[in-house]
Amino acid sequence: MNPLLEDTLRRLSIHYDGQDVEELAMNRPGEVWVKAVGCGWKARLDAALTEDYVVSLCQQMANVSGQLFHRRRMPLLYATLPEGHRFTALVGPNVRYDMGDVQGIALNVRVFNPGRKITLDRYGLTKNSTLTEAPLAHGQRRYDESPLEDLLAAVRGREAILISGATSTGKTTFLNAIVDYLPAESRVLTVEDAREVIVPHPNRVHLVVSRTETTNGVDVMRVVDAVVRMTPDVIICGEIGISNAPGVFRLMTTGHTNFMATIHANSPEAALRAFYQNLAQTNPGIDANAAIDIIGSAFGRIVQIDRLGTRRVVTAIEIPRMVRDAVELQGV
Repeated sequence: MNPLLEDTLRRLSIHYDGQDVEELAMNRPGEVWVKAVGCGWKARLDAALTEDYVVSLCQQMANVSGQLFHRRRMPLLYATLPEGHRFTALVGPNVRYDMGDVQGIALNVRVFNPGRKITLDRYGLTKNSTLTEAPLAHGQRRYDESPLEDLLAAVRGREAILISGATSTGKTTFLNAIVDYLPAESRVLTVEDAREVIVPHPNRVHLVVSRTETTNGVDVMRVVDAVVRMTPDVIICGEIGISNAPGVFRLMTTGHTNFMATIHANSPEAALRAFYQNLAQTNPGIDANAAIDIIGSAFGRIVQIDRLGTRRVVTAIEIPRMVRDAVELQGV
């Protein structure tokens, strides 16, 4: 770790270094909120966490990661901390806390703990569990009556998997759990804005590209062009948002349908709409039904995860082609 960054981070890291901490949030100077595994948020006061401290930390992290961060010109930063934690910060007039505020800070750290291994049964998904079954679709089929066995067969067959859920439903954690079921000989490439996916396969490459501006000009589309030339068996795209939706869509239209990704949505139908809407932000003239058709045909399964109290539960595993038909009939 960069010694200067390590020294600066120490002031913040004392709040998230505990083994049971999974997330930290800062909504205003002098206070952090800490969330432990299976628990709610708890506030901690710390006068050392000033606005100037957060700005200085962001500047150092941007320098280390080759990004641009400036209080006025680019006050937003997505980065990965040296320990692997996902870091997001925004400062300035885009952030307010009280009604009279004219500026503020918002900071979040998603703690990466490779030793915290979650198995699929923690999501209520066991061999004997049942979910609402989607009908069979032309060209796509169920491998097993058990939703778990059907999903694992699709993963082993390197079908594209989309994991849908709201914030903090454990989408990336679930993704990490099913990556273990990919054939051991698979060549796996990941493309993320922050390193979160754990790949146990020895033939792997992890590519990282910022959602914000970079100093070397390598954006998501350039990385995607590189990925398809590296002969991957499986591509893991991380979370689909506005910045990377065109790149993932390009993979679909060039025949690379062996990938996995996550997306923010509250149902399988909403997941397809969210993908299209992210895509349309940078491609406003794109045909909605054609895009939905391509997206729905590319994925082998959509896994829906919901939060029930403190539990995260898989509530649906759908064949996307049938979901696509429902989305088209209802209109995007």
